[in-house]
Amino acid sequence: MKSVRDAIMERRSVRSYFEDKVTEEEMQCLLEAGNWAPTGRNAQNLFFVGILNPVVLSKVKELLGGGKEFYDAPALILVMEREEDHLSTQNASAAMENMMLQATELGLGSCWIHCVVSRLNDRKNELMDILSLPEEMTVLETLVVGKAKEVPQPKKRNERNIQIL
Repeated sequence: MKSVRDAIMERRSVRSYFEDKVTEEEMQCLLEAGNWAPTGRNAQNLFFVGILNPVVLSKVKELLGGGKEFYDAPALILVMEREEDHLSTQNASAAMENMMLQATELGLGSCWIHCVVSRLNDRKNELMDILSLPEEMTVLETLVVGKAKEVPQPKKRNERNIQIL
């Protein structure tokens, strides 16, 4: 089993996936990792939707004009806001990091896809119909997951970003 440090150092933004399915057990593990992320004032205002069903995934992609932004990943996670909170962005970010590290630990690739969020929310009524969710929900972030075809090499980090006093 990987250590947290190993997962941090090995995590990459994967943009090429095999067709292999993500299992329900793997998805459950990813969603639990997101749900266990800290939230401001312990608000726990996020809602996590794991999409494994290819028909549902296809319908979400159709809302985006094809969904090329998802790199043909076989699974999608939507991080949504159940109740408005001024810390939702921070809450979602913590959840996304937890899920990406969990994906790495499970041997899966992942990529945080923010560029589709406003377009999904622009078509919120249609999206909520597809997902059978109430229209009060708002998409905050999306994460694609799957078995990586290619894992990018790490990029050098700027050593000037760290200072210990």
